[in-house]
Amino acid sequence: MKAIRKITAVILSAVMLCGILSACGDDAEEISMYDLNQALVGFTGDPDSMKYASSSDSNPEELLSHVSNIEYSKVKAFFITYATNGTGNADEIVAIQVKKKSDLNQAADSLRSHLETRKTLYAAYDKSQLPKLEKAKVFTRGTLAILMVSDNSDKMEAAFYGFFKDK
Repeated sequence: MKAIRKITAVILSAVMLCGILSACGDDAEEISMYDLNQALVGFTGDPDSMKYASSSDSNPEELLSHVSNIEYSKVKAFFITYATNGTGNADEIVAIQVKKKSDLNQAADSLRSHLETRKTLYAAYDKSQLPKLEKAKVFTRGTLAILMVSDNSDKMEAAFYGFFKDK
């Protein structure tokens, strides 16, 4: 009888340890950043003129540093879609997926900061884009922080939630 209790105690301890260790791991769901971008890019002013960069590129940490100051070690994946000709087109989509939900607010705050920088920049050299930047959206879902700058940001946001509807 004592042996059975010891074995049961060891098994329960092992199960608890596994649960504790797995809770400290990656909170992020699997998301195809490319597919998400494809679901959203059509709502920009000129989808064919948009450039795409992502965590799959050869220099991802450098690319992300242009739009966010979050530590790259906290990032699971990201993409940036931006107009090739910034003059006359401030359209941009940035999605940052963090590994842990506890880092999500930092990612969203970094996108808000990036948006404010863009507003200042466009105020200096292309005021025609300021209304679009004022309508921009930064929000979160799960482990994903996203920035949407477009004349159609409301439709883009609906497409974003539609992308996750069946997931």
